[in-house]
Amino acid sequence: MTTTSSTSRGGTVARVIIGRTFLWAWLLVGLVPLLFMFITSIKPAGIANQIPPAWIFQPTLDNYASVLSAGGGKSESFGQLLTNSAIVSLGATALAIVVGVPAAYALTMRDFRARKGLSSWILSTYMFPPIVAVIPVFVFAGKLGLMDTYPALIIPYAAFNLPIVVWILRSSILQLPYEIQEAAMVDGASTGNVLRRIIWPLLVPSVATAAVLTIVLSWNEFLFALSLTRSGAKTAPVGLQQFTGMYGTDWGNITAAATLIVAPILVLMVVLRRQMVAGLTFGAVK
Repeated sequence: MTTTSSTSRGGTVARVIIGRTFLWAWLLVGLVPLLFMFITSIKPAGIANQIPPAWIFQPTLDNYASVLSAGGGKSESFGQLLTNSAIVSLGATALAIVVGVPAAYALTMRDFRARKGLSSWILSTYMFPPIVAVIPVFVFAGKLGLMDTYPALIIPYAAFNLPIVVWILRSSILQLPYEIQEAAMVDGASTGNVLRRIIWPLLVPSVATAAVLTIVLSWNEFLFALSLTRSGAKTAPVGLQQFTGMYGTDWGNITAAATLIVAPILVLMVVLRRQMVAGLTFGAVK
């Protein structure tokens, strides 16, 4: 019996070691492109374009200074494009959360008979290919005079992220004991008060998860930003094009710009990783 128990523990320890080794190897492989991008961004101009890459050089921040400055054939500084991306991403996230929270709560109410079918339909719209909507949105934005403005991106981004926001929040609300809501209603609380004073405080980790996902997807979006903006609301992913031309690619500047795009998302994920895990597991475990 003792021998069997020791063998079982040994097998469990071996599986844990193999699993962690695989995860660390996967993490290191995933970091290789980011490290290569960052190293290239701090190389001097003449060395950044060398093939094969040079690994011994004097680090410099000249590429970052060049990227963040206006002029040099650029219509606007990359700092302004990052600001536009931040405004559009935060605006879309706020709109998606404001609409998504009451929508998710409504889809959990037991007297709403169509809640299951409507929830499945909302989730299915998340698979809708955005490229199909580009031309209609382009036409509507033109007729409404919204071309090259922040609302032209904020509204479509919020709309496309709303299904996943509603689904995450609905799954989290369903994990809350329904008896708490019933007790509050028996005491005279309205539906709005139940949502604001009971559901909302318990929903904060899931709201953080949905918000982070919306920010990441809006921050990285390219197709709508390319189609609906020119210079006034152009975002950072679209601005990467200005570092390539008919005479070649400025690898030092384009990797510096790409690092500036990736850095805020990495910091956000590191800072909010516990809330992300708590929100995802809260909605997944019953």
